[in-house]
Amino acid sequence: MLLSFRVSNFRSIRDEQELSLLRSTRASRGDAPATSTGSASWDPQVGTVAGIYGANASGKSNVLQALLFMRAAVMDSYREWKPDGRVPIDKFAFDAKSKNEPSLFEVQIRLNKIRYQYGFRVMNERITNEWLYVYPGPRRQVWFERDTTAGEEYFFGKNFGGRNRTIAEFTRPNALFVSTAIANNHKQLGPVYHWFNHHLRTATPDDRDSRTNYTLSLSGKKERWAEVARMMRFADLGIEDIRVRHEDIPADARQTLLSVFEAAASGSEKVRVDGVRDADEFIRNISRVVEVAHRSAAVQEPVYLPLANESLGTQVWLALIGPVLRVLGNSDTILIDELDASLHPRLTAEILSLFRDPEKNAKQAQIIFTTHDTALLGTLLNETELQRDQVWFTEKDADGATVLYPLTDFAPRKAENLERGYLQGRYGAIPMLDDRILLSVVRDLNQSSGEVQTGEDD
Repeated sequence: MLLSFRVSNFRSIRDEQELSLLRSTRASRGDAPATSTGSASWDPQVGTVAGIYGANASGKSNVLQALLFMRAAVMDSYREWKPDGRVPIDKFAFDAKSKNEPSLFEVQIRLNKIRYQYGFRVMNERITNEWLYVYPGPRRQVWFERDTTAGEEYFFGKNFGGRNRTIAEFTRPNALFVSTAIANNHKQLGPVYHWFNHHLRTATPDDRDSRTNYTLSLSGKKERWAEVARMMRFADLGIEDIRVRHEDIPADARQTLLSVFEAAASGSEKVRVDGVRDADEFIRNISRVVEVAHRSAAVQEPVYLPLANESLGTQVWLALIGPVLRVLGNSDTILIDELDASLHPRLTAEILSLFRDPEKNAKQAQIIFTTHDTALLGTLLNETELQRDQVWFTEKDADGATVLYPLTDFAPRKAENLERGYLQGRYGAIPMLDDRILLSVVRDLNQSSGEVQTGEDD
């Protein structure tokens, strides 16, 4: 479970910014308690929903990308980053000072009632600092600290066992100690690594194919597939059922496809083809035929049509179903960029209601998303979809640097119309549009098409 995330000097983010999932007592005062029913393990002090609003190019997606970079560093810096190469990081580009300063990444997570505070600072060529503090109770345990400017780079606390000195000796300057230690079977760091590897999920427009493949892979699991079918019916898409079948591929065509896959995937085990990296799965996907059933008053039996013929909204919904079900079932944290893209506002609201309801989300999974859907700030399902401490904004300052801040900074009144206030610019984070530029474009367009205006300017 994610408690907070801090980042600085990454893409459009220059100064340190923090996204916190800890609930605001002031913001939630007077709200109906969300924990009166459901799982006894639900912690009311930790939020399950965070929505980030802001103008286009304000840095909303970069907040999510920063956390994904941190995950990639934990998982890949030892095995995948080139020993003599640079750290693959994009720093704030609009001033020379930032290019020569470290970037910061830190998470606080809670696993099995133990809080972990893990972070690092990184330059272009090396890791400069790395630390892990653990709170099994109110007191902090220092498991390790790494500081390249200190006389001795590593400090290991008494509560941190393992072959730490040996691992530190062959930890490269551009690799994380955690990444190196896990590759060498360090048991004590397992929970932290496991959270990044298995419990931090993502859904972006770029990975829709792989998410669709995951959803369709559930067709081999009877109970899970029944849930997928129910979610498709729930969305009122006119779909009554969904089925997956496989067509035979001739032996010669199959061999050609396998050769193509192997050629594309050669050179790196991380390369994915069509969203998969396993040759057998690739063939299964090629041979797969997905059909959805529609019923009409004109016919008695349902008519099955290819999924490819369905609307973009239907396909986006299908791609979300599998990941959302997985996250809810495993107490994961999912990052969704552009949650509202091609979805009806009612469906977006229903997804959030799943995460907010302790009965439906008994394991307290979390969703962090970017959106432009201002309807979520109002009432769609007889309640405010996003409570005040679940709303965040991004906007750029005069230097082009992203600033992340919560709605609670403005202390809106209980009865205040948040959607109207946001659209009116009361909380910032909206585009500042210059009508004069648009007018000049239209005038130039008219002149170039022969429709020259001869009257006085308005």
